[in-house]
Amino acid sequence: MTLPAFDARANHEAVDISSGALPQRQDDRGSMAHTGSMDHGNGQARTMDHGAGQSGPVGTRSFTQRLTAATGYVALSLLGITLLIGPINLLLRRRNPISSYLRRDTGLWTVIFSIVHVIAGLQVHGSLSAFGNYFLAPGGGPLLSSFGLGNWTGLGATIIAVGLLVISNDGALRKLKARPWKRIQRLNYVVFALVVLHAFFYGALSRTTSPVTLLLIVTTIAVLLGQAVGIWLWRRRHANV
Repeated sequence: MTLPAFDARANHEAVDISSGALPQRQDDRGSMAHTGSMDHGNGQARTMDHGAGQSGPVGTRSFTQRLTAATGYVALSLLGITLLIGPINLLLRRRNPISSYLRRDTGLWTVIFSIVHVIAGLQVHGSLSAFGNYFLAPGGGPLLSSFGLGNWTGLGATIIAVGLLVISNDGALRKLKARPWKRIQRLNYVVFALVVLHAFFYGALSRTTSPVTLLLIVTTIAVLLGQAVGIWLWRRRHANV
């Protein structure tokens, strides 16, 4: 399987809170499809929206676009914080428990903002009836364009994040036991990777001067460095035991 080359100009506009630009789905001829197309209100005719009867004012759509982008990047930042709590504890020589209320609360808000992000995105694209157009090509197979891959990675991240939230409580910790529970919670790293890919496929790197692009890059570098330092500190601490 080969992936289509990423082309921000051909496939979609970059995600930019300042302009509200989000990607749009195109048909096989490279033009905006009248049925199953994704319009975020960037000057496209309303007849090209999901559900041809959509008649929301441009101002409302513009607000929803910004809400979608903003909640997505807030969720990304909070997710990054959950992955930095452990390394920071090690760096400050603090106790690093299996589970902490700070990490749970941050994870809770991560999922809340993620769900708002998904709901707002669905409103921008039209309605819940168009949900299948996010993931399926006209022929019925999986949609493997940049737009489709962005949606698949976002869906995977959301499902895993909600699942981790469900077991982020004392009852689940007691039932699963500490070691298996912690192994499951490490799927948080998978969530982070999927979210970064989600942002990439949605064109986050096509505008290098965008503040949200800078946020994505800084968050990713911080998490990678934090995890590297955390692993080094953990190995050094246990080597001296």
